[in-house]
Amino acid sequence: MKANVRIKQTAALAAALCAGAAGVACAQEADTNATTVAYWQLGAAATVPLSPSGSGILDLATNVGQGTIPGTVSGVPVSVQDLWFQGPVGGAQTYVTDVPPASMFNGNNYFKSGTGSWDCGADLYAGPGGSLTCDNLTYGNNFNGPDFTWEIYFKSDTANDATTGTQTQFLIFDHHQSAYAFLSLNDNTGDPNNIGSIRFWSWNVAVFGIDCRITAAQNHGHRLDDGQWHYAAARFQTSTETMDLLVVNQDGTSTETSTYITVPLNPGGSGSQGPVFLGTDEGQNEQFDGEINQLRYSNVSLPNSKLLANAAACNAPVFHNTASTTAVAVGSVLNLSPASWPVQVAGGPLQYQWQLNGVNLPGATNLALNLYPANLAEAGTYQVVATTPCGGATATSAPMTVSVVPAIPLTRWAFNFTEAVTFPQATVDDVLPGGIYDLITFNDAPNPSGIGSNGGIGLTNDVPPTAMFINGNNGGTNSFDPSFIQNVNGVVFYPLGPDVFDFQTDFTLELFFRSYGDQSANGPMELLCQGSDGGNTFRYGVNLNQAGPGAISFKVNNLRTAPTGPSWEDTNPGIQSVVLNNANYADGNWHYLQAKYDSVANAISLAVANADGTGTNVTAALPAGYSPLANQVTGNLFVGRYRYPLVDGSNTDPRTFIGAIDEVQVSAGLITPATGQLGYLPTPPTITGISLSGGTVTIHFTGNAAASAGSYTLVGSSTVNGTYAPLSATVTALGGGAFQATVAKSGAAEFYKIKH
Repeated sequence: MKANVRIKQTAALAAALCAGAAGVACAQEADTNATTVAYWQLGAAATVPLSPSGSGILDLATNVGQGTIPGTVSGVPVSVQDLWFQGPVGGAQTYVTDVPPASMFNGNNYFKSGTGSWDCGADLYAGPGGSLTCDNLTYGNNFNGPDFTWEIYFKSDTANDATTGTQTQFLIFDHHQSAYAFLSLNDNTGDPNNIGSIRFWSWNVAVFGIDCRITAAQNHGHRLDDGQWHYAAARFQTSTETMDLLVVNQDGTSTETSTYITVPLNPGGSGSQGPVFLGTDEGQNEQFDGEINQLRYSNVSLPNSKLLANAAACNAPVFHNTASTTAVAVGSVLNLSPASWPVQVAGGPLQYQWQLNGVNLPGATNLALNLYPANLAEAGTYQVVATTPCGGATATSAPMTVSVVPAIPLTRWAFNFTEAVTFPQATVDDVLPGGIYDLITFNDAPNPSGIGSNGGIGLTNDVPPTAMFINGNNGGTNSFDPSFIQNVNGVVFYPLGPDVFDFQTDFTLELFFRSYGDQSANGPMELLCQGSDGGNTFRYGVNLNQAGPGAISFKVNNLRTAPTGPSWEDTNPGIQSVVLNNANYADGNWHYLQAKYDSVANAISLAVANADGTGTNVTAALPAGYSPLANQVTGNLFVGRYRYPLVDGSNTDPRTFIGAIDEVQVSAGLITPATGQLGYLPTPPTITGISLSGGTVTIHFTGNAAASAGSYTLVGSSTVNGTYAPLSATVTALGGGAFQATVAKSGAAEFYKIKH
């Protein structure tokens, strides 16, 4: 037997009460705040003509501009976002005289409990069933603001019940079809420590299911289903990208916690913003077993002084992080937060100040620190100081030590062997020390190696010559043969996981490649591509033959212009490219390729070295304001192909590379020979001295130590800016990258250059 007294009322009787004596109370407690979208007291039902059952809860908000009715140009009238009772509960509802004590209400405003509460437990959890909802198709859905506050008073019908205490119970579900936010009890996700907890949940596309949770242990030992009245406020603030959850208990204690989420919440696309449900989830399967007194939604993140509840208690902030070290590349984004992402800090809406080596950083007042572009001066020890505005209590995070380096190789795929230990698919290991970014296969091709599933990974023992490498590297025993998936659905790729390759700032791509014979006339072939399986997203890539037979293209996409047409790599106006078309690079010979995106210089570059020691490079400036690239997840990094399906709608162009690829290295920052570069790139020769002896001119110059003397040509002109023509000279290698060229004295003024 439950202790409270239930009063059965029909919708008609409730409406009469609200129109009579109770109507005075309704009018007095109308919410005139400009930021209030809807405010409902649930002490009695009223007649709601638009409700299919005719009964519901009146919206007491009296502000204007609540949105537009879907399918019309008509604005939603004042105070009409009413709640509807639907299904069996529409005929009659259960109300009780039990209400929250006056001490729980904010003394700075005129709100109070009213004369009764709706017993959701009697009607939905253990009663006739149905739902209480605000119909978005009638009133318009305005419960998806970029900033918002949900407030609710609730009390469980049971106290720490052994059955309901292990069941998820929903208080608010906003909104059906595309969950923008919900508030639930005992949502334990398999963790018994979460029994009796309250959970504020939402998502921001980057992470599905972001929690802001208060457990019973955190709530001064009070379970949220303990048979006592509780108040909860779920808040989100876009400017700080912080979710906040506040609980006020019947005994006057309160608890607050915040979660920093780095990316704003996602309200769902047009047509997916369904109705709000109260006391149940969208499927009406997990109802609240208890009473609800009132509910309010505001389109701002309200300060404590503007809340319904008396939230004067102040909690000292607490950080949960431990000391850490990290390294970032020059020119990249330095992202710091004081714990694992997402970050949860006890204490509620706080004020923050970041420090570097103990000195305040101007303007660094968010829970996370984002500095771009990182430079050497930003190395040091970072901490953030949090302060509670209400009491002045402070806490300082554990130190985060940062080193800034020119470049950081993230992964290297050597293709010497495949295995199926880490993944059930055939796998190519990341061979860097501690490497975790393994390649896997997903394709319909016959398994060439007998290792793993999904077609295996084709390898060949054809590798680049050692002379093409620097820093003691070599091509190993095997390279990757993408041609084995030429006519089937398939990719060898780094799957969507830790999104380390979704670069916003400086990065470098390196690889060695050789086509099988002359492939210059056989259409575009992809070497590397960062994008999605179906080809509807492209971030960056390197390909052959697209810009012309044998040409190489390196492309980047800032994702600011929607792709058009079937070939998403080619037709998006937001894509910029740099091209090498001075030779046929699909000629059947080994080449070393290096592609760089320099976000600070706002430029991209492409360099290629050939097996004979020659090479070429080119740089292209990007449009003003193009950099940095978008902070957006785009999917997978493909090797030797740019799309998984062989046929994608009308597109039959997967661009499989017909050849061998080896030693793929991807780095954050701009790689150099001193920071781990794999391959040898020719450098422009530099004249170091000229001497005349008799009738012979001797020109000393430096060049590439691995280059042959015959790869250099002496050219001359009678004027410094004139036309330079080859001269009949003898070039000799002196060792260690030193060379000399000798030529007969011309008898007139001569200007010399060395051509490689």
